[in-house]
Amino acid sequence: MRLQTRIILLMILFFMLFLAFGVVLIRVLLTPVQIAAEEEIAEINLARVAQALRRESEHLGVLIGDWAQWDETYRFVQDRNMKFQVTNLSPDTFRKTRLDLLIFIDKEGETVWSNQFDRPAQQQRHISELPTGHWPPDHPLLQFEDPKTPKTGIFVTGQGPLQIASSPILTSMGTGARQGTVVMGRFLDQDEIKRLNEQTRVSFDLHPAGEVQVPDESYRLPYYLDRFELLPEARTLLQDPDFSHLLGEDSELSQPRFYRDPQAPDRMRIFAHYPDIHGEPALLLEVRVPRIFNHLGRRLAIVVFASLAAIGILFSAVHLFIIRRIVTKPLGRLRRHIAEVQTDESLSERIGVRSNSEIGELVHEYNKMLERLEENRRRRVEAEGQLRASERRFKELSIRDDLTGLYNTRYFYQGLKHHFEKCARLNRPLALIFLDVDRFKQVVDTHGHIRGSQALREVAQTIKACIEAPAFAVAYGGDEYVVVLPDKSRADAVRKAEEIREHMSATSYLAEHGLDVRLTASFGIAGFPEDAQDLEELLAIADSSLFYVKSIGRDGIA
Repeated sequence: MRLQTRIILLMILFFMLFLAFGVVLIRVLLTPVQIAAEEEIAEINLARVAQALRRESEHLGVLIGDWAQWDETYRFVQDRNMKFQVTNLSPDTFRKTRLDLLIFIDKEGETVWSNQFDRPAQQQRHISELPTGHWPPDHPLLQFEDPKTPKTGIFVTGQGPLQIASSPILTSMGTGARQGTVVMGRFLDQDEIKRLNEQTRVSFDLHPAGEVQVPDESYRLPYYLDRFELLPEARTLLQDPDFSHLLGEDSELSQPRFYRDPQAPDRMRIFAHYPDIHGEPALLLEVRVPRIFNHLGRRLAIVVFASLAAIGILFSAVHLFIIRRIVTKPLGRLRRHIAEVQTDESLSERIGVRSNSEIGELVHEYNKMLERLEENRRRRVEAEGQLRASERRFKELSIRDDLTGLYNTRYFYQGLKHHFEKCARLNRPLALIFLDVDRFKQVVDTHGHIRGSQALREVAQTIKACIEAPAFAVAYGGDEYVVVLPDKSRADAVRKAEEIREHMSATSYLAEHGLDVRLTASFGIAGFPEDAQDLEELLAIADSSLFYVKSIGRDGIA
């Protein structure tokens, strides 16, 4: 047998062994890595869904706090006046707040007013799991560890899971004897789940615990996340403070279980239990995510095997050519250039070989690969810069009010605490201005909600034009604003409030819509250390000052 034939047969044998080794390597190493990457993405989506549910409960807690700590509610549960019912408990209230349940209970446990409403059907409903008349004193919804902190969570009923919140009834200042309890609820019906699907961009369903059939165990995927350290970029992102607070803690969830979808092999289903308001497993979260890595893995396997085949054929041709020709010099140049690239990672230099042989083609492809690598490196640098810019923009959007462009309440409490602690540490003053647009409801009643929203944006621009950093303005809610003035005394704050007040009086609002709306505002001021020695007292004094101005006729400063 000729030497060349023997070499060809040996090359074929080694090539087959190489392909077999590739198959084993992919099945042993790539498949678990691929599944673990899919599970990691699925867990991130699961955490996003859990955070969305927690955020909805928090929003409900904020809403019930506004109702429960309100002087009008405080009086209503005592005298049951019809004016409060007509003004605040109309069907329009349920439509705007998306509430399905609203109950007022007095301090004796008697139901003062109750409405259990089926919004989709536009009719009354009855939730049998809740008392109808008298509430026992030890009912969980009437028990609070902190009288100023509402209780929120999931409450399972025969009509579906209900996001529920309860809060003690106190005065607007959060003081006074507790006069009862407000209970609010919103059913997690299909409309709510659809809204959360669009909000999280995750396909999921909620099932009562124990009432849904999970796929057969034969479809269950092994849990690989404890076995591999995968996707370091994703894990680093999850640990970043600017990102992790968006997902929140998912310690409330049970250990997730992963399944291949029996109806769609390229889709994964993940199940985990979500607790109710008592901390017991109440809902079974089902999240569906596409198995992107499974699809890419199959394509990658095809590409790998095709690449291996192409490389094997090319290697065989080059090897035969080496038998016939001396190729030491061009191969040496190629080896030296690769070593230089590995040493200094320089991708700009190219190898010049004047040859139409396989070696010349190899060098040509190598030079093209360097060009692609150089282009990929440039694109990667650009993409990383864009990603950092997007992260900064996303962080900025998370602390801005969508309507006015001012900072929102989340940033307000963080920023105020930071500046207060700094001023206290450096023995510097700090002042607060609480601002409430006078009789703004008349603007909305006269010109509509859209024009009212535009007027609020224009008022925000008026305030923003009157302040300079480090001072900042906050859209506190509705027609209320707050201005934080670090390093400014109460007297400075009074002058600044007067400046804002004069600008507002001189401004014609909604002028671009052909209207001439004139607005005034009431200002409440508090200064550190003149009026208060701690942050809570500072907020309380500014709020009470604003309340005082409104009580004596509005359009003033106190």
